[in-house]
Amino acid sequence: MNRTMKVVSLAAIVVAVSAVLLATGCKDQGTGGKAKPIQLNYSIFFPDVHIVCQTAKAWAEEIEKRTDGRVKIKIHPGGTLTAADKCYDGVVNGISDIGMSCFAYTRGRFPLLEGLDLPVGYPNGTTATRIATELAMKCKPAEIGDVHVLYIHAHGPGILASKKPVRTLDDMKGLKVRATGLSTKIVAALGGNPQAMPQGDTYEALQKGVVEATF
Repeated sequence: MNRTMKVVSLAAIVVAVSAVLLATGCKDQGTGGKAKPIQLNYSIFFPDVHIVCQTAKAWAEEIEKRTDGRVKIKIHPGGTLTAADKCYDGVVNGISDIGMSCFAYTRGRFPLLEGLDLPVGYPNGTTATRIATELAMKCKPAEIGDVHVLYIHAHGPGILASKKPVRTLDDMKGLKVRATGLSTKIVAALGGNPQAMPQGDTYEALQKGVVEATF
């Protein structure tokens, strides 16, 4: 009988946490005692061309190589398997085996780790990643106790990318800005009009004028 331990992946504005499914397989009596390959589905909300998705593909290929084909991971990009805000539950409920999502997409679900989303002045992505990892490993928050965390990654200081010039606070007034989590409050405080949506939807939203900028 196959036994599996489900694992999830989370990502935040500041941190991305991913988790993996640990599985053990029994011998397949129909193939001369050779074990069946372990097939895992990895749900990622980033589009296929995004560097995060490309890195995940390289990681999956390396896993397959190092296990001599015993573990195969199929990447499902662009939220095609589970939507960005449903990724965690998707892993817990068995829709996917591995997932990458964002803390900021599920405000209130992860109260301790959401503290990483505060504007504390991370100088770069490396520092933010180390802080996020240490917090999760040291505190072992119960809010992610139903999954196995594989890794945490973060990016550096965010920027405002706008289709319109933004040189003063007056330019921010009424500007439709894609933002999630705590960023929505920052945009509102600056006079902008925050629009919540997953990162993967941002490109099309900018093209169609649904938003004018992204934070």
